[in-house]
Amino acid sequence: MKKMIMIPALVITLGVGAAIGSTTLLSGNAQEKKVLSMQEIEKKALAVVDGTVANIEFDQNQFSSIYEVEVYTDTEEYDLKFDAYSGKLLKQKKERLDDDDWDDHIPATTATTKIITKEQAIKTAQTKAKGKVTKIKLDDGVYEIELKDGQYEYEVDVDAVSGNIIDFEQGFDD
Repeated sequence: MKKMIMIPALVITLGVGAAIGSTTLLSGNAQEKKVLSMQEIEKKALAVVDGTVANIEFDQNQFSSIYEVEVYTDTEEYDLKFDAYSGKLLKQKKERLDDDDWDDHIPATTATTKIITKEQAIKTAQTKAKGKVTKIKLDDGVYEIELKDGQYEYEVDVDAVSGNIIDFEQGFDD
C-alpha cells in the first residue's frame, strides 16, 4: 500500500518541478551570459596599462571565450587576456619594445596628419559588411577589421588616415 502512494507522489513531485523549470526558461528568468563589447574590454585593458591599444581580438571555442589585447607604452608591449563574459584579467605578459615595434602599428605621421579612431574605422567597415567585430588591429597605417555574421566572415581594411576602405574579403566561417 505504501508503494502505491509513493509512486504517484513521486510522479507529481517530478511533474511540478519540470513545470516550474520550463516556466522559468520560457519566461526568460534564467540568467543568460552576455559577451562584453570590445569597447568595454578596451576600457579594462587601459585600466590595467596606461598606453595605446594596438590590437583587440575575440577568440571563442567550446571551452572558453576570451579577448586578447595588445597595449603599447613608450617602452613596453603588454599582451593581456580577459574573460569575455566577466572581464576578469586572466593573463598579463610584458615585453620591452624594440625600436622597430612601433613602426608596425602606427603610421608615419607629421604634425598635421591625424589618424581616425578605432570606432570610426569600425563604423566604416560596417558600411560594407554587417556583423559582430571579432578583431581590430592597427598595422602599418591600416585598421584590419574582422567581422562575423552567421556563417560568413568578412575582412575589411580601412586606411587609418583617410578612413577609406582599401580592401574587402568575404568568406565562409571555418
